[in-house]
Amino acid sequence: MIKLGGYIFTIFYLAGSFFPSSFQGMAGQLSQISGHLAFSLFALLIARGARRTSNHFFYFVRLLSAAIATELILHAAAWKFDFYLADRNPLFTFAASLALIAGISMAVGCYHDLVANAVPAGGELDRKILFGVPVNPGNYRIGPATGIILGLATAGLSLFVSLYFDFAYGIYGLLYILLSFIAMREDPGTGKTLVRDSIFTSRTEYLRTLIYLTTLAAVAFLLSFAIKSLRPRIPLTYLATLAIIPIASILPERPRLAPGIRRLLYLSLPVFIGLFFLLRLWL
Repeated sequence: MIKLGGYIFTIFYLAGSFFPSSFQGMAGQLSQISGHLAFSLFALLIARGARRTSNHFFYFVRLLSAAIATELILHAAAWKFDFYLADRNPLFTFAASLALIAGISMAVGCYHDLVANAVPAGGELDRKILFGVPVNPGNYRIGPATGIILGLATAGLSLFVSLYFDFAYGIYGLLYILLSFIAMREDPGTGKTLVRDSIFTSRTEYLRTLIYLTTLAAVAFLLSFAIKSLRPRIPLTYLATLAIIPIASILPERPRLAPGIRRLLYLSLPVFIGLFFLLRLWL
């Protein structure tokens, strides 16, 4: 159900983007807000998926591949229909957020090893964990000092690339996913979920996510008011990214799909955009 909601928001947003003449005034504003709702809903799913996936590198590669395919179709549409692309599609932001999470996790985990000298005598380093995420793909043995440098470099590169290539939502989007990831840590015995099979495993987790993301939005808007150049990058319509949190809390995730079908869902955005591209050509 939760992904279905994201797809509905995405389709409405794409309809407004490909057929702007049919979405004037309030309809156009609702279409833009629908895009923010879609982004924030899938951002929460990315944060949850970062905890559940068994291979973060393959998760990153699948997102990046879908992002590249989507961008190629968007550029073809921009060339054919002469509309302006303000930034890269949000799948790039999702992929960069995974790199940011992995980099920070590696740096902090290796720092703990360096301080505590917590390397097992037998060398059985199966997983290095921060917030429940393994950050050493393939279980390669990495020295703590080297891990700190690589982790910080990975996190810094994800931030730089997001800004340099104008990924959708920029730093705000990366921090939105990072804070969601931190907030959505499981707390056994802290209370029931609002709805069975909700993306939030407890009410405490839900409230923590709401508080963290509300703080992020408040800081972002204060900065946009203080620094005039930031105002176009942080519009007030970003408030819609907070509205999705209570919506997500009442949408069950199930049914869980088979791994093969879940991988095919990465193609949903390029497929939707491709269909709208063909529809625009036909009409």
